[in-house]
Amino acid sequence: MRFAGRAQNIQLGREGAYALVLAVMFLLLVGQVFSLQVVQHRTFLAKSLGNKIQAIPLLPPRGQIFDRSGRPLAVNRPSYTLKYFPPVGDAKDDETLAFIAGWLQTDTAKLAESVNKQKNLLYSYQPVTVAEDLPLERVAYIEENRRQFPGCYVDAANAVRYYPLGSAAAHLIGYTAQMTEKEFSSRKTAGYLANEPLGKEGIERQYESDLRGALGERDIEVDRNRYFKRVVVEKPPKKGRDIYLTIDSRIQSAAYEALGGRRGAVVVMDPNTGEILALASSPSYNPNLFRSKEGVNYFARVISDKRYPMLNRSVGNAYAPGSTVKPAIVLGALESNEIGRNATFYCPGHLDIGNREFYCWQRNGHGTLGLLDVIGKSCDVALYHIGLKMGVNGLRHIYEEFGYGTPTGIDLPNEASGMVPSREWKRKHYSGKNYGDIDRMWFDGDTANMAIGQGFMLATPLQVLQQASTLACSGKTAKPVLVKGLESAGEVDTPMREEAKFHNFGEENMQLVRSGMRRAALMGGTASTLASLRVSVACKTGTAEVWNGEPHSWFIGYFPAKEPQVSVVVFLENGGASSSGAVPAAKQLISQIASIMDL
Repeated sequence: MRFAGRAQNIQLGREGAYALVLAVMFLLLVGQVFSLQVVQHRTFLAKSLGNKIQAIPLLPPRGQIFDRSGRPLAVNRPSYTLKYFPPVGDAKDDETLAFIAGWLQTDTAKLAESVNKQKNLLYSYQPVTVAEDLPLERVAYIEENRRQFPGCYVDAANAVRYYPLGSAAAHLIGYTAQMTEKEFSSRKTAGYLANEPLGKEGIERQYESDLRGALGERDIEVDRNRYFKRVVVEKPPKKGRDIYLTIDSRIQSAAYEALGGRRGAVVVMDPNTGEILALASSPSYNPNLFRSKEGVNYFARVISDKRYPMLNRSVGNAYAPGSTVKPAIVLGALESNEIGRNATFYCPGHLDIGNREFYCWQRNGHGTLGLLDVIGKSCDVALYHIGLKMGVNGLRHIYEEFGYGTPTGIDLPNEASGMVPSREWKRKHYSGKNYGDIDRMWFDGDTANMAIGQGFMLATPLQVLQQASTLACSGKTAKPVLVKGLESAGEVDTPMREEAKFHNFGEENMQLVRSGMRRAALMGGTASTLASLRVSVACKTGTAEVWNGEPHSWFIGYFPAKEPQVSVVVFLENGGASSSGAVPAAKQLISQIASIMDL
């Protein structure tokens, strides 16, 4: 009986094992059936139909860009694109492609090269683009003569980016273009398609993730000869977010017009909020022409232009700021008690420093000046004295207090930092074997130059404007911003902004400096021609000497002088004296802004 019980237990164990194995096999079978019928359903359906079903990714409509009042700055214009399923092999041997090239009146070899390049980037069985922005009459011809275009279909879901302000806002808005192989390779994991447009500069680049949207998908049926038959199913793409900028398109156009094609930049800001009302750079380019028939040639001309039209001079490069910094230096000297509010300086037209003569721009001299006229008449000799009293460390401190040497943080790519020199910087900069100990020494002449925004000192036009805005608001610095709102689910959300920074400047010192800037715009000041404007202006001019050509021409100011609502910088690269360059341009611009804003 004992042996019989043991045999029975063994038998039961075997039956349990068999049952477990059968259960596992059944689950595997069910999983495989589920995979074949559900997960891989479309794949095997396509095979069963002779590969009739093709999945086509749908590009999302890109979010559009508007100014603060809803005026368009970057919009989507409907466009028809000819798509083609190329056969396996080299496109140069494709008879259909040769026919299409002839019909489009384009070079067959170039079209084949484009197709081969796209095939290398795209996933298998994806259509390539053979023609963009087709006119309606060509679309109609394709639809009526489909058998002449085997493997082709017209995609009406595409859109061409259009920029209403053209060259006037190119550096601000940027542009979109197809990705390079390097760009695609770094974005493939993020779900980008090789033929997807990418924001290249400006707002288009900075807010790419918001503007892009999400891909959709369309399954289409084609016959064995790759003739398009019908749409099987479609998952629509999700549109990107619309962006509303702080820009006023009317002021933007006026700012670009004030530059008159000269190399330079103009930035206009509300100093109270940091909102940028205009940001223009010149020379510029027209992004609308990049997609024209001559787009490739136009782009080649732009990037080879020695005037560097692709450079955003408002934030992307730093220059000697010249005398625009003098109000900040005077304020720094007052705050550090190096001078008093009643200080006077005698200007004979030059000052001996070491074994050199440092000249004032007024070679005959200004005579005896108080601080109001030191600023209003822009006396260099007075600033030499002040700078030597403060020393390099004192100058560096006040410069950094106003944000020089650090990017402002504006929401644009490639912002330059500028540079505030120091003894340590000079030792390091001239540490190479081609320099001697004397090259690495800091001299009083370096300090004097630093006090008038010359020498090693460098700043972007936006940094100089930030100084003017801080003075306009009696020590309050609002971070420059370009986005007023982003559309989300039909509503516009206002992005969070950094709190303004408040500098603990003495009220009387601040008022003295502001009065000096007001004097610059009155009779006897360096911008006396502004006295005829209907709006009161406080300002500072600058003519910065450079080693390669004419001096840079500068103007910074704010208005109305007592209750500022607008601050502005005008910079003309190698533009000559400010009295004949930046000041007339600023006068023209301020007059237009006052009219637009009814100031």
